[in-house]
Amino acid sequence: MRSPPLLTSVRFPRVRSPNGSEVDELWLSLREAHVREHSPERTAMLAEAVREADRLDVPRATFLSRRLLAEARRLDGQWDQVRQLLAECLDEYDQRTWRFERADEIDLLNWYVWLIECMVDFPDITLDDIRDALHDVERRFSSAALPWHQIFSARRGVAAHLGDWAAADEAHLRWTATAPADEDDRWLDLTTIDYLLKKGETAHALQVAAPMLDDPRVSSKPVVLARVLTLLPLARAGEWRQASLAYRRLRRGMSGQFHSLEHFGQLIEFCALTGNLGAGVDWLDALRGFERRQRPFATMELATSAAVLADALVRAGRGDTVLDLGPDDPCSVPYRDLARRMRSLALDLADQFDQRNGNSVQGNRIRARLAAEPMTGFLPLGPTSRPPLRLLPPPGLSAENLLDRAVWHDLRCEADEARACLTVVSDDLPPHLDARLVELRAKFFQSENTEPALRHAIRVHRDHGDESRALLAECWLGLWVSHTGRAEEAITTVTEAVERLRRLGDDSACAWGEYWLAYLLTSQGAHTNALDALSRGRRHAESASDHLALGTLLVLDTALRPSYATATAALDALIAAEAPEKALEALEHVTQHGAYLEVVDKILANPPHDAARLVGRLRYLRACALIEAGRPADAVDDLNEAIGQAALRDNDTAEQWYQLACANLAADRHEDAVDASQRAAEVFAHLAATHDEAWTEHADQARYLLAESYRLLGDHRAALREYRGLANGNGALAATAFVTGTALLEELGIPDWPNH
Repeated sequence: MRSPPLLTSVRFPRVRSPNGSEVDELWLSLREAHVREHSPERTAMLAEAVREADRLDVPRATFLSRRLLAEARRLDGQWDQVRQLLAECLDEYDQRTWRFERADEIDLLNWYVWLIECMVDFPDITLDDIRDALHDVERRFSSAALPWHQIFSARRGVAAHLGDWAAADEAHLRWTATAPADEDDRWLDLTTIDYLLKKGETAHALQVAAPMLDDPRVSSKPVVLARVLTLLPLARAGEWRQASLAYRRLRRGMSGQFHSLEHFGQLIEFCALTGNLGAGVDWLDALRGFERRQRPFATMELATSAAVLADALVRAGRGDTVLDLGPDDPCSVPYRDLARRMRSLALDLADQFDQRNGNSVQGNRIRARLAAEPMTGFLPLGPTSRPPLRLLPPPGLSAENLLDRAVWHDLRCEADEARACLTVVSDDLPPHLDARLVELRAKFFQSENTEPALRHAIRVHRDHGDESRALLAECWLGLWVSHTGRAEEAITTVTEAVERLRRLGDDSACAWGEYWLAYLLTSQGAHTNALDALSRGRRHAESASDHLALGTLLVLDTALRPSYATATAALDALIAAEAPEKALEALEHVTQHGAYLEVVDKILANPPHDAARLVGRLRYLRACALIEAGRPADAVDDLNEAIGQAALRDNDTAEQWYQLACANLAADRHEDAVDASQRAAEVFAHLAATHDEAWTEHADQARYLLAESYRLLGDHRAALREYRGLANGNGALAATAFVTGTALLEELGIPDWPNH
């Protein structure tokens, strides 16, 4: 755990007026940049300060501006510039030592020794270079009469990286013996925890970490880092409750803060190995541009964690799902490709480290992580956590059965399950089955090849005597032709296909053909003809006892001519068909009518089996009724189930999370209120950034609710962090947040707002 050294004393000269000399203006700009949150604008301010300090040749400012800029460059991942800034400071120190006050000298040499320990993270830096730098800094520490506490830290870090535990143990003992009496014990414990975990002494490490893990605060940096280090070890030790709580508190503590790639990797890997794949995907934003951050060890660590998660997603049937990090990001690929790419990257970097180190320590460690088995099927991470969907079909099905199952899932609006079936179908199929695979892929993965692929499939179906399948494929072809702007051709294609289906006499196939015809006619505004097709389709579906087709036809019917009776009939039919995803569409039509709560209560009194998402939605409707009746505390359990089920298919909304936060507060569930309000604030902020700035007001409301939840929970520093963020903005709640935060500061006897 190599946290950058804190500046011993960031002291700025007293400047009486902002209209003073250029030197005064320089110090004012440095002071302003120092207290700002990190951002590209802050980095630019510091770079300008370095130029001004050089131009004016101001003692201390030339060093301090570079030191602050170096930390900003580190956060930006620009390590070459960090090293360059250090070299410039060392050169000035060697040439003009008198310009450095004692505190600045200590800061410079501590910074130097810390960067030497970081050299192991770059495989192009040789061991001889690292040893030479260590000898140089040891000489400098001795010349400056500084204690060697940080020297022993660097020695231990280098030895541990190389797997030289005898040398590392000796350095650690001497580091412990020379620890300053006034240093925060938590930082010392944190380093010990990291060291013990690297040695494999997990039980001892968790024992040292216990006091920090029990600390309920989320914004204390050493506590956050202790949770990062122990998250996976807690799970491996079977400490499930502690691991789950540590994750929840980490999610809060890391929100909006800068963290290293390794830290994000720990959370990703934890989610992958505890069955929380969706939660793991939420952290994959850390991959955005991560290979440009210029620290190969961190790149290797995050790539390993991402490979573990991507492999788990492939095994869960989501290999063809694309990670979207933006059109220009090389990681915006299907998870199957991401798994291969990240595994290759991690192993290649591990090999580079092993070649430099002359052993296989790093390679063995990375290979062990890549081969790790899940620690449990599913670990709940909070009241809304639900086991992931089982997308893959049962093992042992034939290719024909898999294709049948894919069609079945498709008609039930279970697209993820349908695609998962295709991932396990062999590409080496006889022509008649290959045509079915081609047809399904053309539907599921639409492109300029969709039409020729469908026409090929239709021809092969027909050549093998499967006329009904060919005609249904022609119906779908007609929809695609309409999509490309050829409406007349589309209507002719589907009408002729449906007429031929009627002559074949298969009622179920006719029902679906009439549905596709009605769907097409509706899209063209021919509602009367569409209703005629729906009427014919209903008769065919009833004759075939095809509840799925009947319910599907009724849903379109009630969309065209709203009717409570038709909507409830559609819902009943789709529940009977055991098609809960499709039933959700019917339920939405039911809710357009005033008596819908009668249907909700009736179904919940005897809920259908294997319909958790549908039941979750029904419980959400009941929760909304409870909230409207002034009973939000009674709605918590229903909201937890509703949101948990909706999130499995990424259908949870910011509004739902905000409702849950309010309900949790009403029920005095402050810990849960924190999680729900944070999630609501994040989703609202994302909507504001990507869709409409009007969502900013909602994000601020959720953020204020988060601050209040932290305050009631007793985590005052976290509450002040949120109040300050709102107060620094220009939203409607800025003044309220400032007043509330100031009152809390006075209540606690704290003179100033915390920086972070």
